[in-house]
Amino acid sequence: MQFLDEMHERTVIAVVAPAGFGKTTLLLQWRRRWMEEQALVAWLGADAQDQPTRFVEGLLQAIRRASGRKAFDIIADQYASGIGQQVEALTALLAEIAQLQAETVLMIDDAERLPAATVHEAIQYLLLNAPANLHVVIGSRTPLPLQTSELAAKSNFAVLKTDDLRLQFDESVEILERRLGPRLDLDLRAKLHDLTEGWPVGLQLAIAKIEREADPSAAIATFSARRESLQDYFVESLFSRLPPHTTDFLVRSAILGHMNAELCEAVTGCADAAGRLDHLILETPIMMVGETSDWVRLHPLARDFLMGRFEQLPAAERVELHVRASRWLASHGRFSEAAGHALAAGDEALAHTYAAQSLWALGTEGKLAEAREWLDRIPPKVLAENVSLRLVAAWVNALGDGNAEALRISLDIANDPATSPRLLWLALRVAGGAAIYADNLGLLPQLLSRWPQLPGLIVDPLYFVAPLNCGALLTLHTGSSADVRTATAKIAAYGHAGSMRLAAASALSITGLSHLRDGHADQAEAVLRPALALAEKEDGRRSTVACLYAAVLAAALLERDQLAAAQALLANRLDVIESSYPDAILTAYRTLVRIALGQGDERRALHALDSLDALASRRHLPRLQLHGLAERIRIHALAERSDMVGELMPLLDRLAPAFQQEDQLPLLPHYQLGASIARAYAALASHDAASANRQLDTADRLARQLQRTRDGWTVKVLRAVVARQQHADTALASLGEVLSLASLGGNARLLAETHPLAVQMAVELHRNSTGLRIVGRADQPAASPTATLPSTDQMPRQPGLLTAKEAEILKLLQEGLSNKLIARHLDISAETVKWHLKNLFQKLSAGTRRHAVDRARVLGLVVN
Repeated sequence: MQFLDEMHERTVIAVVAPAGFGKTTLLLQWRRRWMEEQALVAWLGADAQDQPTRFVEGLLQAIRRASGRKAFDIIADQYASGIGQQVEALTALLAEIAQLQAETVLMIDDAERLPAATVHEAIQYLLLNAPANLHVVIGSRTPLPLQTSELAAKSNFAVLKTDDLRLQFDESVEILERRLGPRLDLDLRAKLHDLTEGWPVGLQLAIAKIEREADPSAAIATFSARRESLQDYFVESLFSRLPPHTTDFLVRSAILGHMNAELCEAVTGCADAAGRLDHLILETPIMMVGETSDWVRLHPLARDFLMGRFEQLPAAERVELHVRASRWLASHGRFSEAAGHALAAGDEALAHTYAAQSLWALGTEGKLAEAREWLDRIPPKVLAENVSLRLVAAWVNALGDGNAEALRISLDIANDPATSPRLLWLALRVAGGAAIYADNLGLLPQLLSRWPQLPGLIVDPLYFVAPLNCGALLTLHTGSSADVRTATAKIAAYGHAGSMRLAAASALSITGLSHLRDGHADQAEAVLRPALALAEKEDGRRSTVACLYAAVLAAALLERDQLAAAQALLANRLDVIESSYPDAILTAYRTLVRIALGQGDERRALHALDSLDALASRRHLPRLQLHGLAERIRIHALAERSDMVGELMPLLDRLAPAFQQEDQLPLLPHYQLGASIARAYAALASHDAASANRQLDTADRLARQLQRTRDGWTVKVLRAVVARQQHADTALASLGEVLSLASLGGNARLLAETHPLAVQMAVELHRNSTGLRIVGRADQPAASPTATLPSTDQMPRQPGLLTAKEAEILKLLQEGLSNKLIARHLDISAETVKWHLKNLFQKLSAGTRRHAVDRARVLGLVVN
């Protein structure tokens, strides 16, 4: 519906997609929407027999039924016997539509069936001569050969393609929630969306299977295109409609993860591979655009089905097909894929050779799981005999749980006097990655000081980028955010393709973390949201790069009070994020904990902290242990569980020695800051104001020293809470100051995440000052579900937030009116409505029309 909101004033809207993507369903939804807006809507289902004359007759009948005007019958009678008079009939039809003086919509479905003459003559004439009140919506499986450049130049033509019709994550979740209710949690819904990749028919078939099963999780785990209804769909809707030579081509191409015409020709021997691929892309729902426009891939469910057919081929033919694929892929530098086919063909030695050549590319592109799988297959003897390969293997292991061993191997090689400058660079890069993933930031300065100078010898941009990334992360914890972003901006200049894939993503995630550190959640979102969308499209929702972006973006959305959106970002991704560097892991877990608390589910929050503690112990990451422990103390302190707090406090002290080790020294001030804030919460729970103030003094000093603005705001809010407990007159003024600063960066949950008393103080503050925007929603539970907070109807109204015109538009928005109807109602242009909506979204920190209305309800600007 968002597309219709944006494009429904265009003269022509084309919806072009293969079968199975819900074109007709979408057109029916649009039809209902237009009719609700009092438009006249005519529907015409196209047919192969619709030659121009018959087509025009059908148009006249459809519009006659929609409008009830006999004038269209008269036109039909007048030109019924006139062969070749369809132009005159169309002219009269268009003139009569113009006389209606009402918005009129003509919807033509299955337009790919129309004869060429009808398209070139009748449809083309209709589009180029449509009056201002006529909209033509065309649904077809393939693009129609129409001249639309003139319409497009005047912004009167819009097209919706296959990728636009794929279900977005939130749409899949909504459908699954509506059909299956609480039987699937968010992670299982995300898993099903990832499995079907937004294919509407695939999701519907999955739902049909799950509805019949007692265990939804098991049903999803065993969901396969080789069984039951999904197999029937492919047999009846795909195989039965394709000629035998095309199905043979598909079955033999199914072994290819990604394919292009040249590769398919080499494997299948089909000279017309390009034509068959083009036909399949246009006519079926199973082909998806790959890494470039020349590469495509099969939908995973379709490939699963086709592999079942492939496995029925004679064994000798299957081996030969894999050999051909391996040979071609290796000759084109795609060694990972070549290794897989060599292994399938039974040539393990060749597979190991190709796998060894693929490890570096897989690691730098972020395909770490695939790299580790191949690494496990390569014989240890092969690794031992090749120093470069041993370093590459160490690099793959460094980016995960194997960082300690990777650090040892890389430092041994780096410290060997016989090591060449090129190998020294590689060894130091591996050591730097291992140090970062092990959180041993104290090792980075020494490693960076040894970075070799290799003028003219290195063409890989990673030579220049690796030290910048190491320095940026170190600066994130020891320096200014401006210096962090200076370094990451230099990295961005090298792009994000090829070997830069993971390095560029790491740099951008560090940039997002720097914005969060500064309290600019809005800027973090602006940086990461488009990057995440691109990564999901190029690499998939569960790729390392996409999950890295999601970890940080979710934290930004949490700060902006978008809990559900933040939770959705992390769904079915946590296992991938857990293999990332500590800052990303910590950010994701902290977000999950705060979401659970914000939703009043303390049990879920504590369970997430259990998982974080287990991960921290397994990977020997004391900083993660610190923050997990500090969060437990905060939760129990806010619930005034003194005994629990008392048991946890000694554990905090026992962590101190870990941060006094040389490799952890840069993180020592962070330990001191986190421990001081945790102790302040413990003191508040004990009503020990003097002790709380001492801890907050220390925390304030450390936050300033580390330039951690967001943590500094937490300290200031807690100071105001202590002042209120002491009945100090300065409490509200102190709170007002920090709220004013936090609101500038879009931080809407500062109070709710700090202390419930702070939220109550904010309500009092607003009773005395209507010009200050509240930061922190009073209708959200704070850290403890036992805290008593004001209800939504107690929220202060803010008459000064919106202009009179914005308030009018907000009211009409609440009633569900479109931009065009709002414009008519207020006697202003549609462009003016868009301008006002943009301002409304900004003032309400909203991203959509519905979100704007929801935010307005919370702020008391509209009444339910």
